Amino acid sequence: MTTAVNMVRGTIALVALTILISTVALNPFLTGWVGGFVYNRHVQNVGLDEAHERYFRTICADYYNASFLDRWFSARQWGNGWCADYKDRL
Repeated sequence: MTTAVNMVRGTIALVALTILISTVALNPFLTGWVGGFVYNRHVQNVGLDEAHERYFRTICADYYNASFLDRWFSARQWGNGWCADYKDRL
């Protein structure tokens, strides 16, 4: 008798857990928020790539003409490590 009761309780708990997980995973608010976040990251990355393509000639020329210390300690040069991808195009 105890084994049958435990099996029924286990099955009910498994069904309840499945319903709970599917409710959270398929919630339109949650999926909309996650989808919007992923799309926003994609749009920002595309815009960043376009800006790099547009301005690499001026920014990367300044970056490579700067000394080692300027590259490491100048606030203007801190975020320009991406210029390594464009070195062959200068």
